[in-house]
Amino acid sequence: MNVTAIDIPFASNAAPEGWRIIDDAQLMNVPDPTFLVDGMIPDRGLSVLYGPSGTAKTTMVAGLQVALAAGHGWLGHAIQRHGASIYVAAEDLQGFKTRVRAAKAAIGFRLDAPIGVYTFPDVFDLRDNDQVRRFVRFVKDAEIDDLRLVVLDTFAASTPGASENSSEDMTQSVTAAQLIRSELDVAVILVHHSNAAGTRERGHSALRGSADAMLQVSPVDDLIHLECSKLRNGAPFERLSLKLTPVPSVGGCVVRLASEVLPRTGLSTAQEKVLQVLRDFGSAGASKTEWEKACADVPPRTFYRASAELVDKHRLVTQAGQRFYCQKPVAVHA
Repeated sequence: MNVTAIDIPFASNAAPEGWRIIDDAQLMNVPDPTFLVDGMIPDRGLSVLYGPSGTAKTTMVAGLQVALAAGHGWLGHAIQRHGASIYVAAEDLQGFKTRVRAAKAAIGFRLDAPIGVYTFPDVFDLRDNDQVRRFVRFVKDAEIDDLRLVVLDTFAASTPGASENSSEDMTQSVTAAQLIRSELDVAVILVHHSNAAGTRERGHSALRGSADAMLQVSPVDDLIHLECSKLRNGAPFERLSLKLTPVPSVGGCVVRLASEVLPRTGLSTAQEKVLQVLRDFGSAGASKTEWEKACADVPPRTFYRASAELVDKHRLVTQAGQRFYCQKPVAVHA
């Protein structure tokens, strides 16, 4: 692109060498945003995967890294730039081993043949500029071919002693993650926890403001929902319903689309149970109170989540006034 810097008439205010202004036609020559995983993980971007403990975040990451190395799709989305990745095991190295083993076995990879999923088994502090730069130099010296992604799991363990509600601490940590991204020319994923209410990520809003993508993980009955609460350069992908699925040959689990594991209806066990109870009321339907009372073995919170899903998402239940009615059974997908 041949763009000339605007002349500044006053020498004392002369623009630094290399400054330039481009017009709207020249702007069209700037490359479009690209994705590592189509519509989900921005290429060379900063993403945050967050949710409560025990929602398979690390299992998802292991599956993503194996899919990235293999060039296979991930959760129904195409890998657009396959290659190697590094997992910074700030908390649980042995647990990550279990998850990678399951992910490789699930798609038929030999466990003793490297595919490009690397692990950094030590911890460095994102708020320590010297440590961050040493990590960057170390990775560059390793000369890993086609390195595409660095994962830090967890963000809290990578910022020991930091106050997550501090603008200064959070901004410093995010700036370090962006340095890793730019110096290594990779995407970066921070694995993080949600707040106590489970409504958003923990900590100061500086993290969300700086992120290119925010991916929220939520438990729903015996399923896991993955949805995009922010995507800087694209439309958020449709919410995914996922199922934690055992890999009997090696132990451990992988995360799969619920529609692959539950092909009949795509409903969770709790949703199936709640739906069957309403179906038993027949054409008369039931009030919310009657419906819940008849689901005596379903915890109240589970009932309300499951019933809302049946109405809002699966469209298997309709509401007329204060009564609910079961529709004819149809095949739906999570």
